[in-house]
Amino acid sequence: MRLVAFNYIFDKENILRIRFELDRGQVLSFVVQLECFLEESGWLPIVRYDTAHGFAHRDTMRPNEETEKTEVAVRSYKEGLNYAISDIKANWQSYRWRYEEWQKK
Repeated sequence: MRLVAFNYIFDKENILRIRFELDRGQVLSFVVQLECFLEESGWLPIVRYDTAHGFAHRDTMRPNEETEKTEVAVRSYKEGLNYAISDIKANWQSYRWRYEEWQKK
């Protein structure tokens, strides 16, 4: 089994952290997380895809509320990993903006 971990840096305040376990080409688990630096809070996870609890899902963090968990319908963890990376790369700015709007309420 091999652990792969790396960061994709959008800019100095927005990072995509990627971690996954591989065994003979099979993805056994993964975590793909958007972390943003917010002036009033420091570094915070905003959106996370992972395989905790035995299934692929997205955790949407909300300030002062419970994390919203949404199952991701994928055929394999490899597909889920690729989907998560693509989704956050395409939508990280809107995820950050949405979190900042929630903070204002």
